[in-house]
Amino acid sequence: MGKRPLAVLASVLTAGLLLTACTSGQSSGNGDGSGGDQNREITYLANTEPPVWDGQRVPSLNANSVNSSIFDTITSQADDGTYHPGLATDWKISEDGLTYTFTLREGVTFHDGTPFNAEVLKQNLDRPLNEPDLATVSSGIAENRVIDDRTLEVKLSRPNAGLIHAFSTPHWPVYSGKVLSEHTPAELSADPTLSIGTGPFKVAEYSRGSSLVLEKNEDYNWAPETAGHDGPAYLDEVNIQFVPEPQARIGALNSGQADAVDQVPPLNINEVESAGNSILTQDNTGTPYYLALNPNTAPFDNRDVRLAFRSAIDIDSILDGVYDGVYDKAWSTTLPGTPPEGSFDESLVNSWSYDPDEAARLLDKAGYTSRDSEGYRVKDGKRLRIEWYVDSLYVQTDQRQQLGEAIAASLKDAGFEVVRTPFDTASFTSEIAKGTHNLADASRGFAEVATSVSPFAASSIPRSGGGSGINYGLLDDPVVNEAYSVISTSQDTDARIAAAHTAQKRILDEGFAVPLYIPKKIVGTTPAVSGWKFDLVGYTDTFYDVQINN
Repeated sequence: MGKRPLAVLASVLTAGLLLTACTSGQSSGNGDGSGGDQNREITYLANTEPPVWDGQRVPSLNANSVNSSIFDTITSQADDGTYHPGLATDWKISEDGLTYTFTLREGVTFHDGTPFNAEVLKQNLDRPLNEPDLATVSSGIAENRVIDDRTLEVKLSRPNAGLIHAFSTPHWPVYSGKVLSEHTPAELSADPTLSIGTGPFKVAEYSRGSSLVLEKNEDYNWAPETAGHDGPAYLDEVNIQFVPEPQARIGALNSGQADAVDQVPPLNINEVESAGNSILTQDNTGTPYYLALNPNTAPFDNRDVRLAFRSAIDIDSILDGVYDGVYDKAWSTTLPGTPPEGSFDESLVNSWSYDPDEAARLLDKAGYTSRDSEGYRVKDGKRLRIEWYVDSLYVQTDQRQQLGEAIAASLKDAGFEVVRTPFDTASFTSEIAKGTHNLADASRGFAEVATSVSPFAASSIPRSGGGSGINYGLLDDPVVNEAYSVISTSQDTDARIAAAHTAQKRILDEGFAVPLYIPKKIVGTTPAVSGWKFDLVGYTDTFYDVQINN
């Protein structure tokens, strides 16, 4: 099966959106390395090209799903949420939580042949100290010290209970020291051929806006114990093509021109399965897709208006209409399954609901007692208008443009005028930092509770002039801040879980955010594909164990 031109794949369109329920699973086929004749390459259609290839710079699901095959992680996380060796075989944490001592794996080399050692890892972990615009600046790393070739000491400025998890994700790609020395941060972000790691695949070809080809790293012999086998990958080549149009991806899969496709829309699941192909799904952990309300400016500076806004959205009906019930409603800003176990507050299930009468009562109480000629609520001659800022990069993910339009239409009945304003990714955060918006949407996949609460902590507020804060509601609430302080610094699991429950309840009670749905990774594959896996977050967990059988 050779590489196929994008033009051919993009021309494959199928008609009709059929409704059905989906089947789910984490892998297809036997995945045990046995079986008959095997092809050695697959064609995989991704929904978008990552805007930035450097995982430390932008936390991008699209980049992570590719980079996880190129870069090994410092630690690895198992399906039960526990942590195991990766590039580090062992680590010790000081009693005060400020010093981590990592023992590193021997015999590991980068794709360019240079060795992995403590000095190279120091180069990678020093990056946030020298590049203040990296997303990883929030890790709290203050100093990295090489003890010997196989030992690195990491000192923090404050305890960070989520550090070991962060090191298990593609957000911390470990680059060749040669690449870091010879190329600028901008070059790393723009050019995946510079993504030289130690992983089971290396970049062979790249065509901007079109495709990326990965080839097997024949020398790979240091897979983590969480992987399904040892030695090099089964596949010789992964041909990744960027095809934004869902029907083009599905048409290519159903016609046999692609072996796997990302982001199958829920309404197309039956179409894929009816063609004899497989649907693989995994719920995300971390935060749901949610609406972040800005309580610092009118009208959301009034708690009654915030709660009225939530009560006015018929989330169940909207999810059924847009997703045919495939996506489940989210009840909290922390998702079920987010480690440590018990972090999701189950008491919040069914604790709030669509209630147009309550929305009307609260708006009357807030002074929005009349309507203008177009049916919108008015107070002191001013329309109840909500400015919703949107990151254009993600409007096609999960059909969020359609979902947003449905939400806006639903709110009109209650008297809210909702205006969605798109911004390109480069300017979105800086526009949010200005604080003139009322609403922004987000989701954040992480298998660690601290990251599900950080989008609501004051320390994550984006600042004008730089930074990559993820608190899009610009929330600075003492109860949430105190809870986050415990969650992000304590090594006491029970204390962290209790604080997580406090934060979730506070956010809902005050109407600081509206949880909408549990994001779900939905991948379509041919029956010949086996060994496909997802990590606990819900990303594609490398192509390392994937096979394709005749």
